[in-house]
Amino acid sequence: MLSSSADVFLVFALLWLAEPQGWSGAQTALLILATRLPLLVGGVVGGRAVDRFGPRAMILVDGVVRTAVLGVLALSARDGSLELRLVILLTALAGITQPLSYAGARTLVVRYEPPHLRARANALLALGDQLPLVLAAAFLGAALTAFGVSATMAVPAALMLGVAAIAVLLPRGDGQDHRARADSAGTASPAPKTGSSPWRVPGVKALVALSVAYYAAYGPFEPALPSFVRDDLGGEADAYGVVWTAFGIGALATVVLAPRLSRWRPGVVNAVGAAVWGLVTLPLVLLDSVPAAAALMLVSGAVWGPYAAIEATALQQWTPPERHGRLFGTQRALLATAAPLGAAVGALALNVTEPAVVLAVSALACTAAGLVTLTRPGIQRRAAPVAPPSRSRSAERDLST
Repeated sequence: MLSSSADVFLVFALLWLAEPQGWSGAQTALLILATRLPLLVGGVVGGRAVDRFGPRAMILVDGVVRTAVLGVLALSARDGSLELRLVILLTALAGITQPLSYAGARTLVVRYEPPHLRARANALLALGDQLPLVLAAAFLGAALTAFGVSATMAVPAALMLGVAAIAVLLPRGDGQDHRARADSAGTASPAPKTGSSPWRVPGVKALVALSVAYYAAYGPFEPALPSFVRDDLGGEADAYGVVWTAFGIGALATVVLAPRLSRWRPGVVNAVGAAVWGLVTLPLVLLDSVPAAAALMLVSGAVWGPYAAIEATALQQWTPPERHGRLFGTQRALLATAAPLGAAVGALALNVTEPAVVLAVSALACTAAGLVTLTRPGIQRRAAPVAPPSRSRSAERDLST
């Protein structure tokens, strides 16, 4: 949650400050790309490092590096201004290690939890991804008003310091002994062995490809929303925070449905979710008040909520645990790159069209991504059955230990 909060808060802050800092749409697009493209390298290389050196060590590396880099960014804004070239450099450096905490946490789920509890554990992790939307959006406007730019930019650095502290406190050994006990108790069903690459497992490519298309189509939504709040809704930073807070609350309310939805066909559930999200969010462009927009974003967030947890549970079920680091590292890199690429396109489009048009095209593209994905054969794969936990005395004794 702290890692996601740092990332979301930083992105929200930079997008909101882009116009007051005098950055053009092209400059904002360049910032978005420079912030996110390093994640592609960091995710691929960092995911392999998670498998090689362990999730705990790599989460600690992410915490230390981002604390230092984002701290320098905050110090550079002491006079209230942000030098664009320095912002691009520092956020790019922070992006290289950002996938480590994400991949490390998803890898630890399998090592800490027996199979019948992993869907719930992924839902809890998804709460950690969704809650930052509420916290960052709610705090951003107040922080900028009360503390100014420099102190506001120090918030992500403080959050990453917390990540480093938690990484130090995690159990040593990454929970592998616990996984062995759970397996010996008959509560684990081994993932299929498919060679060195988890991408050869049926359904994995289709599921991740859906997310890449969905996130890329959603991307223009982020740079267009601040302008839409200003120009069409007549709101300021606090209104922008209210709209995103409503979205986050909706997502938090439905993420608890993920374990139940994960039992069927995860790809179909998520493809339908992407299509419905676009249709539900499209009417936003017709609204002219902040309360109405917040109410619609509440519903939009509710549709969005279970998506990530459903995907994570399916990928964990379908692939060998010893390859989870590279799988989730690469997945994070692809998703963290797809959305900013879409956002960069959206920022450029704002130079030639209205924010409402960009939002409408983004919503319709999400619907199209979901509908097209439903035609792909790999998306039909069922969730792997999870054996119920053994009720024998020896198994219960091992699990309680």
